[in-house]
Amino acid sequence: MSTDLETVNVAMERLVLNSKLSCANDSDAATPCEKAGAFTCGGCLLVTYCSKACQAAHWHIHRKDCKSPLMKNTWEPCYFEQGREPDFMGVELLEAMTGMRIYLWGDVPAIDVIRLGENEGHNFKGPLDIFFAAPGNIRNAIFSIVNLPQSYRGPLNIVINDMDIAMVARNVIFLLIFFLEDDPATAAIHVLHTWYSALVTESCHSFLKDKVKPVVKAVCDEIAQKTGSTLMGKTWSFGDSSLRLVLTRNNWLALLSYFDVPEGLSKDSAQLLRGKITSHPAKIDCFERDLCNKSPSARVAMAKFRRDGILLPFGQRREDFTVPNPTIFCTGKPWPLVEDADPTLEWPMKATLEFNIGPAKNDVYGKLYYYLRQLFVDFHRELRSRPIKFEHLQTDVRSLPNHVSEKRFDRIDASNLPDIGYIGIKETLRVLGPLLQPTAVNSHATLVMLFVNAINEMILIDDSYPPTRRLRAENMETQRLKAKRYMSEQTLSVSNNTNFLKLVASQALVHDMDGYFNRYMGMRRFEELGLIADLQMKYPHTIIDPWPMKLPDRRPTKEDQEYFAMLLASGHTGQERYVEWKRYPDQDVSQ
Repeated sequence: MSTDLETVNVAMERLVLNSKLSCANDSDAATPCEKAGAFTCGGCLLVTYCSKACQAAHWHIHRKDCKSPLMKNTWEPCYFEQGREPDFMGVELLEAMTGMRIYLWGDVPAIDVIRLGENEGHNFKGPLDIFFAAPGNIRNAIFSIVNLPQSYRGPLNIVINDMDIAMVARNVIFLLIFFLEDDPATAAIHVLHTWYSALVTESCHSFLKDKVKPVVKAVCDEIAQKTGSTLMGKTWSFGDSSLRLVLTRNNWLALLSYFDVPEGLSKDSAQLLRGKITSHPAKIDCFERDLCNKSPSARVAMAKFRRDGILLPFGQRREDFTVPNPTIFCTGKPWPLVEDADPTLEWPMKATLEFNIGPAKNDVYGKLYYYLRQLFVDFHRELRSRPIKFEHLQTDVRSLPNHVSEKRFDRIDASNLPDIGYIGIKETLRVLGPLLQPTAVNSHATLVMLFVNAINEMILIDDSYPPTRRLRAENMETQRLKAKRYMSEQTLSVSNNTNFLKLVASQALVHDMDGYFNRYMGMRRFEELGLIADLQMKYPHTIIDPWPMKLPDRRPTKEDQEYFAMLLASGHTGQERYVEWKRYPDQDVSQ
């Protein structure tokens, strides 16, 4: 085992050393330059070149991006130029018509839900049981495992649940790739593109079909004659680690469809299907509204990702990406992701933006690409350095007690289940509270809840009553002035529609969030419902800050202004609020 770990560590080091962009000159498609990029284009800071000769040869290609209207400070959304109202509401109609709205990607950065050093301690030697009740994907699981101290040897038992077979299928496929592919760099790249890219390479698709699919098909062949609702559990072992999956017979068969590109779907037809959604006028208006908050180079980068849907550095060739991603296009229906889905929303904002890829400092997606490649390589190593047992369920969260009633967990990640529109705080506490480890067993056991919509919910309530609506209207100018304190002089000096929309969007970052959320907790009866569930809110938090992205409550410093610009451009609002819960000590006496 030590030899294997040494090999993996060397590979990780190589990836760190090579996380620099190559020369972008592909003007000769047959023999593109493969040298390292020594300097960047000074106009956009998105691509690198090995020499002035390569830069000159590539200019006729790069010019359309570097001189794009999006690069101009005077750029404005098209609906201003066309003199019409933006079609923001059309997005909801479009989603209703297509019948597809899947959150394959999240909109809140991954968090470490274990934080061993701040809880049980770096010297903790016991087992840990972690439950992700409705995570959507496995980013929090990956991030938590990678951040474990090397001294912790496990065992680590992780249960993941999701009701949507699309989520379950993709999570299982990601984990099987990590387990089945021995080379960490290859596994990382396969997972990265299967997770985020609309098209994948032939080698990636071949791995899915030839290595991963047979593992699933063997189970399907076993249960082919069973009735559709028959539950079947299968455990695959990989050294000291394992993956267990429990599905009905019908959903085992459905899982197989996520390995095959629908018949007749080519690269071009897949992009055409995708384009009908992403280029719909309603989505374009929303997209351009979001572009207002970004720097000119970031607009160009975001537009390119939206255009081709492939997560790569800006200047990297895309010719090898020819196969529609079967985990996304498995149904043959139009692009299923929601209109504002973007991979940059899923990972820690500052860590990705500060990831060093060399002189192309504005290549946001390039930074994310290399950040994820390194993170996934680290995760690949962790799966082979300590015993980690995964179990994936597919059930409505309300019926979870029927599946895990005998288990107790040291951490429960409830995600945003308690938000309005999901099951709410009362049901989340009722279902998940009893699954939390008693404090007599682990005094650090924590249930983590996320509230994404609480502030907007309170604003909507205020706007529905004339007195509070008037009060909010009177405070709007104060909000604008508060937001302006964070904005740069350069931005404030340019008076156009883009900066007006930026100012409007920035007001969401400076609300009295503590005031709103305290009212929200009272309205939703947090303490009362906690008592019923034998849970109390934790003060202080030991897993994640209550407001991990909120602007600091002080007169803005230069660093605060820089963070404000980063937060506004990111698509986050700082309104993301976490609440941690623990069992009452009295609960232990009766057990």
